[in-house]
Amino acid sequence: MSKTGKHLNKLFVGSLLMTTMLTPVYSQTVENNQDPVFSETVLQTDARRRNVDNLSTADARRNQLLGITEPITVDTTDEQATITNTQQRAQPVSAATPVTNPDDPDGSTLSNIAADPVQTGTPPTQDTDPFEPTGIRLGTYDMNISLEQAIGYSSNVSEQAGGEGGAFSETSVSADITSNWSRHEWQTNVNGSYRRPFDDDEINQPQLRIDTALRLDLIDGYTLTTRGFYNISTQGFTSSTLAPGAVDNPVQENWGGGVELQRTDHKLQLTLQGDIDRDEFQPTDLGGGISQNEGDRNNNEYRLTARVGYEISPAITPFVEGAYAIRDYDQEADRNGNDRDSDIFELRGGVEVDLGEKLNGEIAIGYVNESFDDPLLQTLDAFTVNGQLNWSPQRDTQIGFTLGTTTNNSITANENGSIIYNGRLDVLRQVTDRFSVNAFADAQVETNDDNNTTLQIGVGSEYWVNRFMAITSEIDYQRFQTDAPNSSFDATSGQIGVRLQR
Repeated sequence: MSKTGKHLNKLFVGSLLMTTMLTPVYSQTVENNQDPVFSETVLQTDARRRNVDNLSTADARRNQLLGITEPITVDTTDEQATITNTQQRAQPVSAATPVTNPDDPDGSTLSNIAADPVQTGTPPTQDTDPFEPTGIRLGTYDMNISLEQAIGYSSNVSEQAGGEGGAFSETSVSADITSNWSRHEWQTNVNGSYRRPFDDDEINQPQLRIDTALRLDLIDGYTLTTRGFYNISTQGFTSSTLAPGAVDNPVQENWGGGVELQRTDHKLQLTLQGDIDRDEFQPTDLGGGISQNEGDRNNNEYRLTARVGYEISPAITPFVEGAYAIRDYDQEADRNGNDRDSDIFELRGGVEVDLGEKLNGEIAIGYVNESFDDPLLQTLDAFTVNGQLNWSPQRDTQIGFTLGTTTNNSITANENGSIIYNGRLDVLRQVTDRFSVNAFADAQVETNDDNNTTLQIGVGSEYWVNRFMAITSEIDYQRFQTDAPNSSFDATSGQIGVRLQR
Protein backbone atom coordinates (compact mmCIF):
# COMPACT_ATOMS: atom_id res chain seq x y z
CA MET A 1 0.00 0.00 0.00
CA SER A 2 1.33 3.39 -0.88
CA LYS A 3 2.06 6.10 1.71
CA THR A 4 -0.97 8.03 0.55
CA GLY A 5 -3.17 5.04 1.05
CA LYS A 6 -1.80 4.49 4.51
CA HIS A 7 -2.53 8.10 5.51
CA LEU A 8 -6.07 7.86 4.16
CA ASN A 9 -6.57 4.61 6.03
CA LYS A 10 -5.44 6.25 9.33
CA LEU A 11 -7.70 9.25 8.68
CA PHE A 12 -10.66 6.94 7.99
CA VAL A 13 -10.06 4.90 11.17
CA GLY A 14 -9.67 8.05 13.33
CA SER A 15 -12.85 9.55 11.91
CA LEU A 16 -14.72 6.31 12.57
CA LEU A 17 -13.53 6.18 16.19
CA MET A 18 -14.38 9.86 16.81
CA THR A 19 -17.83 9.42 15.31
CA THR A 20 -18.41 6.37 17.48
CA MET A 21 -17.41 8.28 20.64
CA LEU A 22 -19.24 11.53 19.84
CA THR A 23 -22.60 9.98 18.99
CA PRO A 24 -23.68 9.08 22.60
CA VAL A 25 -22.00 12.18 23.96
CA TYR A 26 -23.93 14.40 21.56
CA SER A 27 -27.21 12.78 22.50
CA GLN A 28 -26.43 13.20 26.20
CA THR A 29 -25.47 16.85 25.60
CA VAL A 30 -28.75 17.57 23.83
CA GLU A 31 -30.67 15.85 26.60
CA ASN A 32 -28.99 18.05 29.22
CA ASN A 33 -29.55 21.22 27.12
CA GLN A 34 -25.82 21.70 26.58
CA ASP A 35 -24.05 23.14 23.59
CA PRO A 36 -22.39 20.49 21.40
CA VAL A 37 -19.40 22.77 21.09
CA PHE A 38 -18.41 21.65 24.55
CA SER A 39 -18.47 17.97 23.64
CA GLU A 40 -14.75 17.72 24.22
CA THR A 41 -15.32 18.69 27.82
CA VAL A 42 -17.84 15.90 28.13
CA LEU A 43 -15.36 13.51 26.53
CA GLN A 44 -12.84 14.48 29.17
CA THR A 45 -15.50 13.95 31.80
CA ASP A 46 -16.14 10.50 30.46
CA ALA A 47 -12.40 9.79 30.56
CA ARG A 48 -12.26 10.85 34.19
CA ARG A 49 -14.64 8.09 35.05
CA ARG A 50 -12.08 5.59 33.96
CA ASN A 51 -8.94 4.46 35.68
CA VAL A 52 -6.32 5.91 33.32
CA ASP A 53 -3.58 3.94 35.02
CA ASN A 54 -5.10 0.67 33.67
CA LEU A 55 -6.04 1.80 30.14
CA SER A 56 -6.11 -0.81 27.45
CA THR A 57 -4.03 -0.46 24.36
CA ALA A 58 -7.06 0.54 22.34
CA ASP A 59 -8.02 3.18 24.87
CA ALA A 60 -4.51 4.55 24.96
CA ARG A 61 -4.54 4.73 21.16
CA ARG A 62 -7.86 6.53 21.23
CA ASN A 63 -6.58 9.05 23.82
CA GLN A 64 -3.56 9.65 21.67
CA LEU A 65 -5.79 10.37 18.70
CA LEU A 66 -7.97 12.74 20.83
CA GLY A 67 -4.93 14.58 22.22
CA ILE A 68 -5.42 13.61 25.87
CA THR A 69 -1.92 13.38 27.35
CA GLU A 70 -2.27 14.44 31.07
CA PRO A 71 -3.54 12.23 33.87
CA ILE A 72 -7.17 12.88 34.72
CA THR A 73 -8.60 12.46 38.24
CA VAL A 74 -12.18 12.33 39.35
CA ASP A 75 -13.89 12.35 42.75
CA THR A 76 -16.48 9.58 42.62
CA THR A 77 -17.73 9.98 46.20
CA ASP A 78 -20.75 11.99 45.04
CA GLU A 79 -22.68 11.40 41.86
CA GLN A 80 -23.46 15.10 41.56
CA ALA A 81 -19.92 16.25 42.43
CA THR A 82 -18.17 18.80 40.26
CA ILE A 83 -15.43 17.17 38.12
CA THR A 84 -12.11 18.97 37.85
CA ASN A 85 -9.30 18.87 35.36
CA THR A 86 -5.99 20.58 35.26
CA GLN A 87 -6.79 21.67 31.70
CA GLN A 88 -10.11 23.51 32.35
CA ARG A 89 -12.33 25.14 34.99
CA ALA A 90 -14.84 23.29 37.12
CA GLN A 91 -18.30 22.88 35.63
CA PRO A 92 -21.34 23.83 37.78
CA VAL A 93 -23.84 21.10 38.60
CA SER A 94 -27.57 21.68 38.94
CA ALA A 95 -29.11 21.33 42.42
CA ALA A 96 -30.48 17.89 43.13
CA THR A 97 -33.45 19.27 45.10
CA PRO A 98 -35.68 21.90 43.45
CA VAL A 99 -36.04 25.23 45.21
CA THR A 100 -39.55 25.77 46.52
CA ASN A 101 -41.21 29.16 46.42
CA PRO A 102 -42.39 29.86 50.04
CA ASP A 103 -44.87 32.49 48.82
CA ASP A 104 -46.70 30.05 46.52
CA PRO A 105 -49.28 27.94 48.43
CA ASP A 106 -49.28 25.36 45.60
CA GLY A 107 -45.66 24.61 46.27
CA SER A 108 -44.34 25.58 42.85
CA THR A 109 -40.63 25.75 42.35
CA LEU A 110 -38.46 28.61 41.23
CA SER A 111 -34.98 28.45 39.85
CA ASN A 112 -33.95 31.66 41.62
CA ILE A 113 -35.53 33.30 44.71
CA ALA A 114 -34.22 36.57 46.13
CA ALA A 115 -32.94 36.13 49.68
CA ASP A 116 -33.72 38.60 52.47
CA PRO A 117 -30.98 41.22 52.83
CA VAL A 118 -28.54 40.64 55.64
CA GLN A 119 -28.05 43.69 57.85
CA THR A 120 -24.50 44.31 58.96
CA GLY A 121 -23.18 46.65 61.61
CA THR A 122 -25.13 48.26 64.44
CA PRO A 123 -28.61 49.49 63.48
CA PRO A 124 -29.39 53.11 64.38
CA THR A 125 -31.27 53.54 67.65
CA GLN A 126 -34.40 55.64 67.79
CA ASP A 127 -34.03 58.92 69.66
CA THR A 128 -36.80 58.72 72.27
CA ASP A 129 -36.19 62.25 73.58
CA PRO A 130 -35.05 64.72 70.93
CA PHE A 131 -34.19 67.30 73.61
CA GLU A 132 -32.16 65.20 76.02
CA PRO A 133 -28.58 66.45 76.57
CA THR A 134 -26.02 65.30 74.04
CA GLY A 135 -23.35 65.01 76.73
CA ILE A 136 -19.59 65.31 76.59
CA ARG A 137 -17.32 62.28 76.24
CA LEU A 138 -14.36 62.32 78.64
CA GLY A 139 -12.42 59.19 77.83
CA THR A 140 -14.46 56.34 79.32
CA TYR A 141 -16.86 58.78 81.03
CA ASP A 142 -19.94 60.68 79.88
CA MET A 143 -20.81 64.08 81.36
CA ASN A 144 -24.03 66.08 81.16
CA ILE A 145 -24.06 69.67 82.38
CA SER A 146 -26.74 72.35 82.69
CA LEU A 147 -26.87 75.97 83.80
CA GLU A 148 -30.03 77.90 84.64
CA GLN A 149 -30.42 81.59 85.37
CA ALA A 150 -33.75 82.88 86.68
CA ILE A 151 -35.14 86.10 88.07
CA GLY A 152 -38.28 86.37 90.16
CA TYR A 153 -40.28 88.16 92.78
CA SER A 154 -41.51 87.00 96.21
CA SER A 155 -44.01 88.57 98.56
CA ASN A 156 -41.73 87.46 101.43
CA VAL A 157 -38.25 87.20 100.00
CA SER A 158 -36.59 86.30 103.34
CA GLU A 159 -39.23 83.65 104.15
CA GLN A 160 -39.72 84.69 107.76
CA ALA A 161 -42.36 86.34 109.91
CA GLY A 162 -42.68 90.02 109.00
CA GLY A 163 -40.59 89.59 105.86
CA GLU A 164 -40.94 92.05 103.00
CA GLY A 165 -41.41 91.48 99.30
CA GLY A 166 -38.66 91.87 96.77
CA ALA A 167 -37.03 90.63 93.58
CA PHE A 168 -34.34 87.99 93.55
CA SER A 169 -31.91 86.24 91.27
CA GLU A 170 -31.34 82.49 91.35
CA THR A 171 -28.54 80.62 89.57
CA SER A 172 -28.51 76.82 89.38
CA VAL A 173 -25.90 74.46 87.98
CA SER A 174 -25.76 70.68 87.72
CA ALA A 175 -23.31 68.12 86.33
CA ASP A 176 -23.62 64.35 86.05
CA ILE A 177 -20.61 62.17 85.27
CA THR A 178 -21.11 58.45 84.60
CA SER A 179 -18.58 55.83 83.60
CA ASN A 180 -19.04 54.02 80.29
CA TRP A 181 -17.59 50.66 81.35
CA SER A 182 -18.65 47.15 80.39
CA ARG A 183 -18.51 46.18 84.06
CA HIS A 184 -18.70 48.17 87.32
CA GLU A 185 -19.94 51.77 87.42
CA TRP A 186 -18.75 55.07 88.79
CA GLN A 187 -21.12 58.04 89.03
CA THR A 188 -20.88 61.59 90.41
CA ASN A 189 -23.67 64.16 90.64
CA VAL A 190 -23.16 67.84 91.43
CA ASN A 191 -26.08 70.19 92.10
CA GLY A 192 -25.70 73.77 93.26
CA SER A 193 -27.78 76.92 93.50
CA TYR A 194 -27.38 80.47 94.74
CA ARG A 195 -30.36 82.70 95.53
CA ARG A 196 -29.70 86.36 96.20
CA PRO A 197 -32.29 89.10 96.83
CA PHE A 198 -31.51 92.31 94.97
CA ASP A 199 -32.20 94.53 97.97
CA ASP A 200 -30.85 92.50 100.89
CA ASP A 201 -27.37 90.94 101.03
CA GLU A 202 -27.90 89.47 104.49
CA ILE A 203 -30.08 86.53 103.50
CA ASN A 204 -28.33 84.95 100.54
CA GLN A 205 -29.09 81.25 100.23
CA PRO A 206 -26.23 79.17 98.75
CA GLN A 207 -26.57 75.41 98.40
CA LEU A 208 -24.27 72.71 97.04
CA ARG A 209 -24.69 68.94 96.96
CA ILE A 210 -22.09 66.43 95.69
CA ASP A 211 -22.74 62.68 95.56
CA THR A 212 -20.40 60.02 94.26
CA ALA A 213 -20.67 56.24 94.13
CA LEU A 214 -18.55 53.37 92.84
CA ARG A 215 -20.26 50.02 92.24
CA LEU A 216 -18.13 46.90 91.88
CA ASP A 217 -19.77 43.83 90.36
CA LEU A 218 -18.49 40.79 92.25
CA ILE A 219 -19.12 37.10 91.65
CA ASP A 220 -22.43 35.27 92.07
CA GLY A 221 -24.59 38.39 91.87
CA TYR A 222 -22.88 40.29 94.70
CA THR A 223 -22.18 44.00 94.36
CA LEU A 224 -20.02 46.22 96.56
CA THR A 225 -20.87 49.91 96.49
CA THR A 226 -18.94 52.73 98.12
CA ARG A 227 -20.53 56.17 98.50
CA GLY A 228 -19.46 59.65 99.48
CA PHE A 229 -21.30 62.97 99.74
CA TYR A 230 -20.86 66.59 100.69
CA ASN A 231 -23.67 69.07 101.32
CA ILE A 232 -23.55 72.74 102.26
CA SER A 233 -26.70 74.80 102.81
CA THR A 234 -28.28 77.40 105.07
CA GLN A 235 -30.78 76.90 107.85
CA GLY A 236 -34.19 78.36 107.18
CA PHE A 237 -35.98 80.62 109.62
CA THR A 238 -38.53 77.83 110.02
CA SER A 239 -35.95 75.54 111.65
CA SER A 240 -36.72 74.70 115.28
CA THR A 241 -32.98 74.46 116.03
CA LEU A 242 -32.16 77.98 114.83
CA ALA A 243 -30.92 80.16 117.69
CA PRO A 244 -33.54 82.69 118.84
CA GLY A 245 -32.87 86.20 117.54
CA ALA A 246 -30.97 85.10 114.43
CA VAL A 247 -30.87 87.78 111.74
CA ASP A 248 -29.50 85.59 108.95
CA ASN A 249 -29.42 81.99 107.79
CA PRO A 250 -26.35 80.32 109.28
CA VAL A 251 -24.42 77.85 107.14
CA GLN A 252 -24.40 74.15 107.96
CA GLU A 253 -22.25 71.42 106.41
CA ASN A 254 -22.91 67.72 106.14
CA TRP A 255 -20.61 65.07 104.69
CA GLY A 256 -19.84 61.41 104.98
CA GLY A 257 -19.78 58.09 103.19
CA GLY A 258 -20.68 54.44 103.34
CA VAL A 259 -20.08 50.91 102.09
CA GLU A 260 -22.84 48.54 100.97
CA LEU A 261 -22.65 44.82 100.18
CA GLN A 262 -25.70 43.54 98.32
CA ARG A 263 -26.99 40.33 96.73
CA THR A 264 -30.11 40.65 94.59
CA ASP A 265 -29.96 37.87 91.97
CA HIS A 266 -31.48 35.23 94.28
CA LYS A 267 -34.95 34.82 95.70
CA LEU A 268 -33.46 35.63 99.11
CA GLN A 269 -31.96 39.12 98.86
CA LEU A 270 -29.44 40.43 101.39
CA THR A 271 -28.03 43.90 102.06
CA LEU A 272 -25.48 44.99 104.65
CA GLN A 273 -24.56 48.68 104.85
CA GLY A 274 -22.33 50.85 107.03
CA ASP A 275 -22.44 54.69 107.04
CA ILE A 276 -20.67 57.62 108.68
CA ASP A 277 -22.42 61.01 108.76
CA ARG A 278 -20.83 64.27 109.96
CA ASP A 279 -22.76 67.51 110.81
CA GLU A 280 -21.10 70.88 111.41
CA PHE A 281 -22.79 74.23 112.10
CA GLN A 282 -21.35 77.72 111.61
CA PRO A 283 -21.96 80.51 114.21
CA THR A 284 -25.30 82.31 114.07
CA ASP A 285 -25.40 86.09 113.69
CA LEU A 286 -27.68 87.60 116.33
CA GLY A 287 -27.11 91.20 115.16
CA GLY A 288 -25.26 94.05 116.82
CA GLY A 289 -21.94 92.22 116.44
CA ILE A 290 -23.13 89.32 118.62
CA SER A 291 -22.96 85.72 117.43
CA GLN A 292 -23.93 82.38 118.89
CA ASN A 293 -21.37 79.56 118.74
CA GLU A 294 -22.97 76.41 117.33
CA GLY A 295 -20.05 74.06 118.00
CA ASP A 296 -22.03 72.12 120.61
CA ARG A 297 -24.26 70.83 117.80
CA ASN A 298 -21.42 69.28 115.78
CA ASN A 299 -21.68 65.49 115.83
CA ASN A 300 -20.90 62.21 114.07
CA GLU A 301 -23.36 59.41 113.45
CA TYR A 302 -22.21 55.81 112.87
CA ARG A 303 -24.91 53.56 111.43
CA LEU A 304 -25.12 49.85 110.57
CA THR A 305 -28.10 48.61 108.54
CA ALA A 306 -29.11 45.07 107.59
CA ARG A 307 -31.90 44.17 105.19
CA VAL A 308 -33.45 40.85 104.17
CA GLY A 309 -35.94 40.51 101.32
CA TYR A 310 -37.62 37.60 99.60
CA GLU A 311 -38.72 37.84 95.97
CA ILE A 312 -42.21 36.36 95.73
CA SER A 313 -42.29 37.39 92.07
CA PRO A 314 -40.23 39.75 89.92
CA ALA A 315 -42.83 42.42 90.76
CA ILE A 316 -43.14 42.00 94.55
CA THR A 317 -40.38 41.64 97.16
CA PRO A 318 -41.30 41.99 100.86
CA PHE A 319 -38.43 42.96 103.15
CA VAL A 320 -37.45 43.54 106.77
CA GLU A 321 -34.82 46.13 107.71
CA GLY A 322 -33.11 46.88 110.99
CA ALA A 323 -30.61 49.59 111.90
CA TYR A 324 -28.45 50.55 114.87
CA ALA A 325 -26.71 53.92 115.14
CA ILE A 326 -24.56 55.85 117.60
CA ARG A 327 -24.65 59.65 117.66
CA ASP A 328 -21.51 61.14 119.20
CA TYR A 329 -21.20 64.89 119.84
CA ASP A 330 -17.89 66.76 119.79
CA GLN A 331 -18.62 68.30 123.21
CA GLU A 332 -19.65 66.30 126.25
CA ALA A 333 -22.38 68.82 127.07
CA ASP A 334 -24.26 71.42 125.04
CA ARG A 335 -24.92 75.08 125.92
CA ASN A 336 -27.55 73.98 128.42
CA GLY A 337 -25.42 71.33 130.11
CA ASN A 338 -27.20 68.34 128.51
CA ASP A 339 -25.28 65.30 127.24
CA ARG A 340 -26.95 64.53 123.93
CA ASP A 341 -24.96 61.42 122.94
CA SER A 342 -27.50 58.75 122.01
CA ASP A 343 -28.17 55.23 120.74
CA ILE A 344 -30.70 54.79 117.95
CA PHE A 345 -32.62 51.62 117.10
CA GLU A 346 -34.87 51.37 114.08
CA LEU A 347 -36.94 48.52 112.66
CA ARG A 348 -39.18 48.60 109.60
CA GLY A 349 -40.96 46.25 107.23
CA GLY A 350 -42.25 46.91 103.77
CA VAL A 351 -42.47 45.80 100.18
CA GLU A 352 -40.65 46.60 96.94
CA VAL A 353 -42.78 46.90 93.83
CA ASP A 354 -41.41 46.65 90.30
CA LEU A 355 -43.96 46.76 87.48
CA GLY A 356 -41.57 48.45 85.09
CA GLU A 357 -42.27 52.04 84.12
CA LYS A 358 -45.90 51.68 85.18
CA LEU A 359 -45.21 51.43 88.92
CA ASN A 360 -42.01 50.96 90.89
CA GLY A 361 -40.55 51.84 94.27
CA GLU A 362 -40.96 50.75 97.88
CA ILE A 363 -42.85 51.67 101.02
CA ALA A 364 -42.32 50.63 104.64
CA ILE A 365 -43.64 51.30 108.12
CA GLY A 366 -41.64 50.88 111.29
CA TYR A 367 -40.54 52.14 114.67
CA VAL A 368 -37.61 54.31 115.82
CA ASN A 369 -36.21 54.70 119.33
CA GLU A 370 -33.48 57.14 120.38
CA SER A 371 -32.23 56.98 123.97
CA PHE A 372 -29.85 59.62 125.40
CA ASP A 373 -26.97 59.31 127.81
CA ASP A 374 -28.33 62.23 129.81
CA PRO A 375 -31.02 60.95 132.25
CA LEU A 376 -32.78 64.33 132.01
CA LEU A 377 -33.60 63.71 128.37
CA GLN A 378 -36.52 61.40 127.75
CA THR A 379 -36.34 58.69 125.12
CA LEU A 380 -37.49 59.86 121.72
CA ASP A 381 -39.58 57.26 119.91
CA ALA A 382 -42.28 57.16 117.22
CA PHE A 383 -43.79 55.08 114.45
CA THR A 384 -42.25 55.77 111.06
CA VAL A 385 -43.31 55.64 107.44
CA ASN A 386 -40.78 55.79 104.61
CA GLY A 387 -40.94 55.14 100.93
CA GLN A 388 -40.85 56.31 97.36
CA LEU A 389 -43.24 55.32 94.57
CA ASN A 390 -43.17 56.25 90.89
CA TRP A 391 -46.40 55.81 88.93
CA SER A 392 -47.21 56.39 85.29
CA PRO A 393 -51.02 56.28 84.85
CA GLN A 394 -50.65 56.96 81.12
CA ARG A 395 -48.02 57.68 78.54
CA ASP A 396 -46.01 60.90 79.06
CA THR A 397 -47.34 61.34 82.60
CA GLN A 398 -45.19 60.68 85.68
CA ILE A 399 -46.29 60.88 89.32
CA GLY A 400 -43.83 60.57 92.18
CA PHE A 401 -44.72 60.16 95.83
CA THR A 402 -42.17 60.35 98.66
CA LEU A 403 -42.57 59.77 102.40
CA GLY A 404 -39.93 60.12 105.11
CA THR A 405 -39.54 60.12 108.88
CA THR A 406 -36.49 61.49 110.70
CA THR A 407 -35.48 62.48 114.20
CA ASN A 408 -34.36 66.03 114.95
CA ASN A 409 -32.31 67.21 117.90
CA SER A 410 -33.18 70.17 120.08
CA ILE A 411 -31.22 73.08 121.54
CA THR A 412 -33.73 73.71 124.30
CA ALA A 413 -32.74 72.72 127.82
CA ASN A 414 -33.95 69.24 128.83
CA GLU A 415 -35.81 68.79 125.51
CA ASN A 416 -35.09 65.53 123.73
CA GLY A 417 -35.97 66.74 120.21
CA SER A 418 -38.74 66.06 117.72
CA ILE A 419 -39.97 63.74 115.00
CA ILE A 420 -40.29 65.17 111.48
CA TYR A 421 -42.68 63.66 108.93
CA ASN A 422 -42.21 64.62 105.29
CA GLY A 423 -44.43 64.00 102.29
CA ARG A 424 -44.07 65.19 98.70
CA LEU A 425 -46.09 64.71 95.53
CA ASP A 426 -44.63 65.49 92.07
CA VAL A 427 -46.52 65.42 88.78
CA LEU A 428 -44.93 65.79 85.35
CA ARG A 429 -46.87 65.92 82.07
CA GLN A 430 -45.04 65.90 78.73
CA VAL A 431 -47.48 67.80 76.53
CA THR A 432 -45.25 67.78 73.44
CA ASP A 433 -41.61 66.97 72.80
CA ARG A 434 -40.80 70.64 73.43
CA PHE A 435 -43.27 71.56 76.14
CA SER A 436 -43.94 70.04 79.59
CA VAL A 437 -45.76 71.15 82.72
CA ASN A 438 -45.16 70.12 86.31
CA ALA A 439 -46.72 70.54 89.72
CA PHE A 440 -45.74 69.66 93.28
CA ALA A 441 -47.08 69.64 96.83
CA ASP A 442 -44.74 69.39 99.82
CA ALA A 443 -45.79 69.02 103.45
CA GLN A 444 -43.72 68.77 106.66
CA VAL A 445 -44.98 68.22 110.19
CA GLU A 446 -42.69 68.49 113.21
CA THR A 447 -44.05 67.01 116.43
CA ASN A 448 -42.56 69.25 119.10
CA ASP A 449 -44.04 71.65 121.63
CA ASP A 450 -44.66 74.24 118.91
CA ASN A 451 -46.18 71.79 116.38
CA ASN A 452 -44.53 73.31 113.31
CA THR A 453 -46.25 72.69 109.98
CA THR A 454 -44.95 73.73 106.57
CA LEU A 455 -46.97 73.48 103.34
CA GLN A 456 -45.72 74.41 99.88
CA ILE A 457 -47.39 73.97 96.49
CA GLY A 458 -46.36 75.09 93.04
CA VAL A 459 -46.69 74.73 89.26
CA GLY A 460 -44.14 75.20 86.53
CA SER A 461 -43.40 74.72 82.85
CA GLU A 462 -40.50 74.04 80.52
CA TYR A 463 -40.25 74.86 76.80
CA TRP A 464 -37.25 73.77 74.72
CA VAL A 465 -36.26 76.25 72.03
CA ASN A 466 -33.71 73.74 70.75
CA ARG A 467 -31.72 70.87 72.18
CA PHE A 468 -29.44 73.20 74.12
CA MET A 469 -31.77 75.91 75.51
CA ALA A 470 -35.11 75.93 77.33
CA ILE A 471 -37.37 78.58 78.87
CA THR A 472 -38.56 77.72 82.39
CA SER A 473 -41.14 79.23 84.74
CA GLU A 474 -42.53 78.51 88.21
CA ILE A 475 -45.09 79.87 90.66
CA ASP A 476 -45.34 78.59 94.23
CA TYR A 477 -47.00 79.33 97.55
CA GLN A 478 -45.53 78.55 100.99
CA ARG A 479 -47.27 78.57 104.39
CA PHE A 480 -45.52 78.08 107.74
CA GLN A 481 -47.75 77.60 110.77
CA THR A 482 -46.47 77.27 114.36
CA ASP A 483 -47.69 77.70 117.91
CA ALA A 484 -44.66 79.87 118.67
CA PRO A 485 -45.70 83.55 118.92
CA ASN A 486 -44.99 85.87 116.00
CA SER A 487 -43.38 83.13 113.88
CA SER A 488 -46.00 82.08 111.31
CA PHE A 489 -45.80 83.48 107.77
CA ASP A 490 -46.68 82.84 104.16
CA ALA A 491 -44.98 83.70 100.87
CA THR A 492 -45.93 83.70 97.19
CA SER A 493 -43.25 83.83 94.54
CA GLY A 494 -42.82 83.47 90.80
CA GLN A 495 -39.81 83.26 88.52
CA ILE A 496 -38.81 82.80 84.89
CA GLY A 497 -35.48 81.60 83.62
CA VAL A 498 -33.31 80.22 80.82
CA ARG A 499 -31.67 76.81 81.01
CA LEU A 500 -28.67 75.81 78.94
CA GLN A 501 -27.53 72.20 78.69
CA ARG A 502 -24.98 70.03 76.96
